[in-house]
Amino acid sequence: MERYLSIGKGFFCRQYLPHLVVTAVFCCLSGCFVSFRNLDRLQAAKVMEMYAAFTGILLLTPLFLPEQDKELWLLEKSKATPLWKLYLLRLLAATAALAVAVTVFIQRMEQGNSHFDGRALWVGSFCEIFFLGSIGFFVSGITNQAVLGYMVSVVYFFANIGGSRYLGSFALFQMMKGGYGFVVPMAGAAAVLVAFGIGLREWLAVR
Repeated sequence: MERYLSIGKGFFCRQYLPHLVVTAVFCCLSGCFVSFRNLDRLQAAKVMEMYAAFTGILLLTPLFLPEQDKELWLLEKSKATPLWKLYLLRLLAATAALAVAVTVFIQRMEQGNSHFDGRALWVGSFCEIFFLGSIGFFVSGITNQAVLGYMVSVVYFFANIGGSRYLGSFALFQMMKGGYGFVVPMAGAAAVLVAFGIGLREWLAVR
């Protein structure tokens, strides 16, 4: 366990810290772009779906970034430590950071005298934001290009603005319409995307 924690600490200090800083700045500046005061449940959902959603892209997409260096990729493949354990450790830490970001947004709205079901909004927001981030995570994993992961996630986000009716349970922005039926299928899809992303990387590592 200590070995994995040491490896994970190196990743977060050397490669992931800038992404955490950018996400923190994004959250801190949110008050300049959206209001947190006197919102009803639909307005609060709009804040989470139209603004906070980008935290998932920022936190989950770059988790394969170190392996874009081919020499580092070959070095990690040569070690006895299974790569899937490294990726899982990164994913768990990023998920924890995402949970904190979602909590911060919701607490700011609660402190601003907004009225909504905090538990339902947290669960719905986390599932939707994690799903959006998992798209970038998966694309980054199969292409070994974090930039493509960012691009596909952002394209999916904007595609939902006019085409959400074609995506069924996997459409974004459903909470703004009062719907929460997407939670289970979207959480399941996100789990499949991250599992396939990690599994494919491990398969490539043993070839």
